[in-house]
Amino acid sequence: MLKRILKITALVLVLLLILAGAGIYYVGVHHREIWFNWVYRNPGGFNKEPNSLLVQTVSNVSPGKALDIAMGEGRNAVWLATKGWDVTGFDVSNEGLRQAEEKAAKAGVAIHAINAKSEDFDYGSEWWDLIVLSYAFTPIPDTDYVERLRNSLKPGGLLVYEHYQQMAIDIVPGAMHAGEAPKIFSNFKILKFEEPVTGGDWANRITFPLVRLVATR
Repeated sequence: MLKRILKITALVLVLLLILAGAGIYYVGVHHREIWFNWVYRNPGGFNKEPNSLLVQTVSNVSPGKALDIAMGEGRNAVWLATKGWDVTGFDVSNEGLRQAEEKAAKAGVAIHAINAKSEDFDYGSEWWDLIVLSYAFTPIPDTDYVERLRNSLKPGGLLVYEHYQQMAIDIVPGAMHAGEAPKIFSNFKILKFEEPVTGGDWANRITFPLVRLVATR
């Protein structure tokens, strides 16, 4: 009984964090920076290891230029750099960027860390061999934004996406509803798409419906 109460309490807290983060996301970039600075200074709720879908996807891929969108404290960017990737990562959180650069220095690698929000970042044209969206608060499922991502990939480049499913109302930035991903990414060649109910990288002891997608241009 106690374990059930603790699990429900943890779930409520996670949902409150998501709601708070979503509200701040929609208020403005300055508030986003304050929110995520707080999150990264109090890092009890998310996985410190690189995202497992990313690791599985690129383990046998020759390294090239990678973009980590909403990089946070750099767990994916630094891991990629240790595997030989030339990594650029951006985020609105100065604290996240500071931690990412600190981790890179400790790992003996370099990353390009940029303070920017996803709406305004210059993605370029055919710049990237890999784009990572790992629990990233971005304008997905805006199809115009997704097309910007596609155009920024080199032909044959990979996009790796993992996030929670959107809830009954659209409150989780960067999330999609169940079954929506193939339509949103219809201009890509989809290599993998699944919607498991499992522990995500945030509060990974609690199960949520996720969306996992790997696609190529």
